[in-house]
Amino acid sequence: MAPFVVMTEGEEPGQLADRALDEIVREADDYYGYLKKRHADDTRLDVAVASLIVWFAAFAVLGFGVVTTIRGGAVYEYLVGAFLLALAVAAAAGLSTYTVRRRRGFKFDELGALIAKMKQGGASSEDGLRLTDAMHQAAVVAKKRKMDSAFEYGILAFALVALIGTNAGIGALAGVIVYLYFRSEALRGSEKEEERYEDSKRELLQSL
Repeated sequence: MAPFVVMTEGEEPGQLADRALDEIVREADDYYGYLKKRHADDTRLDVAVASLIVWFAAFAVLGFGVVTTIRGGAVYEYLVGAFLLALAVAAAAGLSTYTVRRRRGFKFDELGALIAKMKQGGASSEDGLRLTDAMHQAAVVAKKRKMDSAFEYGILAFALVALIGTNAGIGALAGVIVYLYFRSEALRGSEKEEERYEDSKRELLQSL
């Protein structure tokens, strides 16, 4: 939540507006840094989920083919080969996912450019209002990404539990629980972002 800016004794309204702008720029800069870190974390999550799912699918197909076509002790050697081949396919899938994410780039460059402009000085109250609106739009995009991440975490939990516990039912239950938890956290976080946006905009308007 944005800090409340109070006019001190002897302070002119214009000085109050400047202080409000400084607080908004400082808060926006912190939020922009958080978004960049979140983007890096989401990229790693996408790579991990894609790699795990592709590995699971590839090993299931290759392993099934080995078990149904190979007889005798050689089946274990072929299973090891299938396991390693599935790892190679998963690594390729992870690299492809990373490349796609990199090409898409960071979605909040416009917010960063606006922050950099306001740091140079000479920003008006209208610029401050545009900045708060840009932060709000970024929060909406970030909320959608968090919801997507909650689903990915659920898939990751399902795959890991199903693999380790060899029980798809327990894996599905774990996946649902993890998904609901991260979805709840995403919704709670978006409510705080909405409050921060409303507070920042209200305080800036009151300082004009």
